Amino acid sequence: MPEPSVLDYLKALFSFGRRRLPAIPTRPAKEFKRAAARALVVPRPATRRVGLRVTLPWRSIAAFALFLLAQLMWSEPTKAAVAGAVLALAGAALAVWGITQGEWRLPQIEKAKVDRKPLGFRRVPLGIGLLFFALTFLFSGGNRFTLLNVTFWLLSILFVLAAFWQLPQSPKATWNKVKAFWRQPNWSLPIVRWTLVLVAAFAVIAFFRFSQLGSAPTEMTSDHAEKLLDVNDIFHGQYSIFFERNTGREPLQFYFTAALAQVFGTGISFLSLKLGTVLLAFISLVYVYLLGKELGGRWVGLFALLLVGLAFWPNLLARTGLRFSLFPTFAAPTLYYLLIALRRGRLNDFLLCGLFMGIGLNGYTAFRIMPLVAAAAVVIFLLHKTNTEQRRRALIGFALLALVALVICTPLLRYAVEHPATFSQRVSTRMLEAERAYSEPVGLTFIKNVWNGLTMFNYDGGQIWLVGLPGQPALDMVSAALFLMGILLAIFRYARTRSWLDLFLLISIPLLMLPSTLSLAFPEENPAMNRASGAWIPAFLLAALALDAFLHGLRDKLGANLGLRVAQGLGAIILLAFALSNYGLFFGSYLYRYDASSWNSSEMGAVIADYAGSFGSYESAWVVPYAHWVDTRLVGISAGVPEHDYAIWPDQLTNTLTTPPPKLFLLRPADEEGLSVLRQLYPQGLLSYHESRVPGKEFLAYFVPAQVTGQ
Repeated sequence: MPEPSVLDYLKALFSFGRRRLPAIPTRPAKEFKRAAARALVVPRPATRRVGLRVTLPWRSIAAFALFLLAQLMWSEPTKAAVAGAVLALAGAALAVWGITQGEWRLPQIEKAKVDRKPLGFRRVPLGIGLLFFALTFLFSGGNRFTLLNVTFWLLSILFVLAAFWQLPQSPKATWNKVKAFWRQPNWSLPIVRWTLVLVAAFAVIAFFRFSQLGSAPTEMTSDHAEKLLDVNDIFHGQYSIFFERNTGREPLQFYFTAALAQVFGTGISFLSLKLGTVLLAFISLVYVYLLGKELGGRWVGLFALLLVGLAFWPNLLARTGLRFSLFPTFAAPTLYYLLIALRRGRLNDFLLCGLFMGIGLNGYTAFRIMPLVAAAAVVIFLLHKTNTEQRRRALIGFALLALVALVICTPLLRYAVEHPATFSQRVSTRMLEAERAYSEPVGLTFIKNVWNGLTMFNYDGGQIWLVGLPGQPALDMVSAALFLMGILLAIFRYARTRSWLDLFLLISIPLLMLPSTLSLAFPEENPAMNRASGAWIPAFLLAALALDAFLHGLRDKLGANLGLRVAQGLGAIILLAFALSNYGLFFGSYLYRYDASSWNSSEMGAVIADYAGSFGSYESAWVVPYAHWVDTRLVGISAGVPEHDYAIWPDQLTNTLTTPPPKLFLLRPADEEGLSVLRQLYPQGLLSYHESRVPGKEFLAYFVPAQVTGQ
């Protein structure tokens, strides 16, 4: 057999599956290749072996243990980077050895049934949809939603979808089927055991996501004030397309929060914000399960669901009540419909992908990276497929999803055309030199940012206390160790099967992190666990693949009965340890740091509300600002008067003389200047000291009673 050249091998390697790798004519290499292929792709039948020492998959168990120890080294207070790296490399070596010995059993990606329906469209609905698209753009000026442009907008979406949507049967047949269903005398709802497993999983996740929602976390920040003021604007009839306060934000969260506040009666409050983000994030977990199921079967889907649902990173981002969690919330369905659309070639899946992409683009600025991610998926798919029809459907489908996303973003597009500087301000100030010059060559900064971003999962998630634990990894020990194992397994599975899904899964992580790593003018803001939050979807999917391969490999190695019991027991222990660890990270470590870093505006608002509801009024109370202290707008929101900013600076205190007593002033204990002015103006005032539930957050109340005259 002639020996292939290095060039022949490289050509086949970079053909992305279109050429077969040339065989190396040496027996050891052949045996290695066959053993690795069987271990990774073909499930090994259970065998009866005598002696635990022979059958125990000690390499994979030791690899997992070493990865856990590495995470322990990389976490505070240890932070031993070199020691952790040595342990991780040793774990990787054992994992690779275990792969070659068949100790891991990665699930196969099921072969997709490619849709063969002819591609077409309906001319009349498409023409009407494009007409309404133009009318929406034309009447969306002035940064205002109106009844007219919203009507045009909804009609444009409806008709464009109707122009391309493929029905499984005729409308008449569908209607007859619906009528027949309703006319049935008895309905049955079959429930299988797996359904109960999923219900139990969602119930546990619901406890993690909704438990103590009103008080965890308790206090708001200035970002919350900006968003609640935007919601308050909606209540007062200001229906903006792009909310320009605080450098500008997309509209989705504010309208959804306003709707929830009306439905649940929570008003302008922190709870209204948290309800919206937690509810949307919880619903999106359905697509996390479906993504895992698509990549490796229902067990991978279940593990991915539990890992994302119970992990402290997704939980805390949703509970902050800010727009951060909208990135992964809409990235999950966008990625799901994109992947199944490319695999099956179904036109409807491309349309649904465009629908969720358009909605996501109206949610959070970081989501603007998703069109690039989708384009990368299509390119990777095209590089791996030689079938002309599949490639054609992929290109047409990508064009259609872009059209649907564009139609959904029509009002936002009009605003971007009218106000390009405001619309791009958040991006330009971080990526470009609009606010600050680059501190070093931009290429070098980007390389450093990418490295820091990729290590955030296992080493350091950044220094932003609002969205994570400063200096700590973005993932807990268990999921971080599984993530490292998942990367290795995905690389090996791609090397053997050339599945484009594995390659995309790996590449999507740095792509989804670009909103953080492209912070070139402010590299200290990278990694940012909010801007990189979309990357947790492929990261947890890799972790779920690793857990599934580890447990199934353990079961296969130990044999049918013993292996099943050991795999079930060890899996339960791993998931229990994962759940307890993440519960402690959020409800313990994160909330403690959050309370220490935020200010107790709710306590001040409660004092003013109590004062106004008894013998005072909202107009006769003030907060004297102090550097790096409470946001006085939050005090008004907590007191129930979101339109009122209670700030009054020391040099303005004389203006309060015209207000009849009683009067109330709140101050920071260190504010000697403000207290001195108040004592001069109101010498008979009463000073009281208010304790806080968080030590160090005490404040003063200076009360001027009504009997004081001449003021």
